[in-house]
Amino acid sequence: MPAASDPPAGPPAEPPGPATRLIFRAAPRGRPDESEQPMSARPRTRTVLIPALALLAVAAGCGSDGDSTGDGGDQIELTYWTHTHPPMTELNKQLIAEYEEANPNVTITYETIPNNDFGTKMLTSLSNGSGPDIINMDDSALRGEYIPKQLLAPIEPSAFGAESVEELEALYVDGTLDGAKGDDGTLYGVPSEFNATAFAINTQHFAEAGLDPANPPATWDDVSEYGQQLVAAGHEGFNFVYLHAGWYTQQLQTLLNETGGSILNDDGTASALTEPKSVEALQIWHDLIREDEVGNADTASREATSPFEDFASGRRSMTMIYPWAVEQIAQDNPETFENLAVVPLPQVDPANPSGRWYGYYFAVNKASEQQEEAWKFIEYMTSQHDRWLTDVNFVQPLKDWEQSEAAANIPFLEVWSQAYQQGKFDEVGPHWSEVQDAIKAAVERSIFDGQPPAESLEEASESVDQSVTS
Repeated sequence: MPAASDPPAGPPAEPPGPATRLIFRAAPRGRPDESEQPMSARPRTRTVLIPALALLAVAAGCGSDGDSTGDGGDQIELTYWTHTHPPMTELNKQLIAEYEEANPNVTITYETIPNNDFGTKMLTSLSNGSGPDIINMDDSALRGEYIPKQLLAPIEPSAFGAESVEELEALYVDGTLDGAKGDDGTLYGVPSEFNATAFAINTQHFAEAGLDPANPPATWDDVSEYGQQLVAAGHEGFNFVYLHAGWYTQQLQTLLNETGGSILNDDGTASALTEPKSVEALQIWHDLIREDEVGNADTASREATSPFEDFASGRRSMTMIYPWAVEQIAQDNPETFENLAVVPLPQVDPANPSGRWYGYYFAVNKASEQQEEAWKFIEYMTSQHDRWLTDVNFVQPLKDWEQSEAAANIPFLEVWSQAYQQGKFDEVGPHWSEVQDAIKAAVERSIFDGQPPAESLEEASESVDQSVTS
């Protein structure tokens, strides 16, 4: 899940190339057809016991010759940092305990960092040559900061039982490892989670407003119309999430993907925020909140550990959403989950749908003195992909993941499958955290202060130009 406040700027990085189209095929495997129950969550199962087979797997798969693991080796201490997401934190603790039990000479110190401090603390620590052995970070930060600054160790395919990086890459859906690659194609991590963007509605709220949950909004104009009816029924119709600059940027990027706009020009050397299609994206945001008043930005939750708190608590009726958030709502707000439906993301042009995806990746600090053992631990973490899916709703995009028993029990799998096919990674460029700060300021001027989007983005464009050319 997105976490941190944005880290300091890094050196230039080329924008990503055209998006690779992913083929994620839903596999019914005996479940009721989604068309028969499009608005209700399907039965779910969760892992509640640590299976004995998991311990056998880690013992067999993560040992090594010599003194690195096992009963007779020297003591090895690893440090591992993540942002704060309670379902993820719980499974991390379980997997660490299993690994330590199978490898008694390995001790793993796990630290969760408050989300609003995460990016700055992580990047600062690695930049000064310290920091944890193992990190878990989003693709925009990896591509925009960590990889260009040469803070990470290239991946070690042998830890995963592969003879080459190419053999390792062949295990994953095409394109999904690009979020952890440098401009030269070097791979620095494997995904802990890979997310697409969809839309969530509260079906009870829809019924109370006289709306049909089986007919969700297909366009942002529909969101406006439905949102006003939901407000009249006593709910907040729709709103965005107002946390740190990364959240502002990713939500604007989602709209930019639909309008055909962009943050930077094609070669990443200047701002494109004043282009009409870019202005259109912020105009959608502005009109929904300032003109149509389907939500109130001033009263939106700022709880970074639960970014969708307004929807989860039952106050908000519609929201953009990611797979991990569905599991968090199911665990923390079961009453809301009973009325939750995940539907396709509204589109500017439904005939030509677009979307957004992003990933978090396990990677190893280049300064770590225990890189070999760190990669072995990461291999164990990724080998438990079904548990990540069942317990946390984290998709690890191995080929044919959606045909697993765990995937068969994921609610709204067909919707997520469609969303994955329509997504692409976000833009990145030189000094990307500065660019994100400029975007956050532009959105806030428009949404909180009422400045027209074109004027606000013109001001932001000047800051972006300075950042990418400095």
